[in-house]
Amino acid sequence: MHKLMDQRIAQITKNQQTTTSWDDALRQVLGRRDPVWFDENLGIWMYNYFGIDRTFILDGADHAVYAMIDGRRDEPGSYFTQASAVAPVVAELRQRRRKAGASEDAPTAVKRYVILENRPAVASAAAILSDTGQIEQVAGEEAVHIAVQFLDGRFLAQLDADFLIDHPRFSWTGHLGPHEAAFPLNADGAELGYLVWTVQQPGTKILKQMVPTLAAAGAVIVLLAGVLLFRVHQTTRKLAVSQRQIEFMAHHDSLTGLANRFTFQCHLDERMREFDRTCRGFAVLYLDLDRFKTVNDTLGHQAGDELLRQTGERITALVAAHDMVARLGGDEFAVLCDDVRDRSEVETLSRNIVEAVQNPFEIAGEPVFVGVSIGAAMASREMADEADLVRRADVALYRVKNSGRNGYVVFGENDGVPEAGRKGAHLGVARLAYG
Repeated sequence: MHKLMDQRIAQITKNQQTTTSWDDALRQVLGRRDPVWFDENLGIWMYNYFGIDRTFILDGADHAVYAMIDGRRDEPGSYFTQASAVAPVVAELRQRRRKAGASEDAPTAVKRYVILENRPAVASAAAILSDTGQIEQVAGEEAVHIAVQFLDGRFLAQLDADFLIDHPRFSWTGHLGPHEAAFPLNADGAELGYLVWTVQQPGTKILKQMVPTLAAAGAVIVLLAGVLLFRVHQTTRKLAVSQRQIEFMAHHDSLTGLANRFTFQCHLDERMREFDRTCRGFAVLYLDLDRFKTVNDTLGHQAGDELLRQTGERITALVAAHDMVARLGGDEFAVLCDDVRDRSEVETLSRNIVEAVQNPFEIAGEPVFVGVSIGAAMASREMADEADLVRRADVALYRVKNSGRNGYVVFGENDGVPEAGRKGAHLGVARLAYG
């Protein structure tokens, strides 16, 4: 549980940094300040996609320019009603960046446990930086993106659903009941509270089954011994099967059987570390179905679920055996392509997926037509980490959606712009410039 919590908390900052190292984000804060753009890229999008409950954006003078609370845009000034809890995190980030100056070791984000609205939470402050280095800011006076995720409510429900953590709850005192364990939330050496859960006790279950039988042994002890051994064997076998099922459920999507978001992220982290050592090429594809909501609204959720299952099968049939296909949630899929030698392989796979998904699906005896938008990016030496690769794939996906959907965009490595392919009168490669 301790390792799992550390990974989950670290993932909050990783998810946040996929969009905070981005020239477009910095230009918005410094000049344009389009609230709709903030909603779609730094605010409401992070609530829907990553489960971030609060988002605040500050300029270099700590003036609030944007606020998102519980999935809705709020007045920027609402930040100051919550600043007592999160402002110290911003101050620590600014102090550490000011001290580090222009050093490459300067931290880009700081996170800590806080109590906000009498609820436990993680507050992560990340500097909004230029990914090209062309927009200069004074060290310690950068624009800042603040992400807050509460550690009760849907966070605990997600732990239970993803990893079968029994009865997770938050406790102020850490008082434990029978078979419970606790994870302390520490901030500046003080324990703010505890995440408590029930520890599974499969051995105790076996013992409770055996005691009544042993008490009735008596004259037929030999026969009962054989029966008991059989029952222990059966119970142990069932527990082993159950454990395998739990492990599978923790790493796979229950609807399609594909890898889930957590498993995909773990493999991506591992593959990026291997790339740093070997430079063996790989790529990431992010896919969104087009017109999926129309299918759900007109034919019902059962038809939508069947469409997602068939889509997963079509994508899996097109990739290599060593590649990974994952369902990230909703109508979002991802592909981790291994052993990629050049961009043409990514373009070919993207084109094949677009063409395959365009073919009609048979749902409840009726033909159903949808499309797919694909954003792809290849790993390169100039990337800092996997977050940079994910951000590029997201940028590419955003571009193909804005260009009419039902096509693909491969993020350009050599000239800094994506290369796009669209299915229409013909399927070709066209170059799109950044806006």
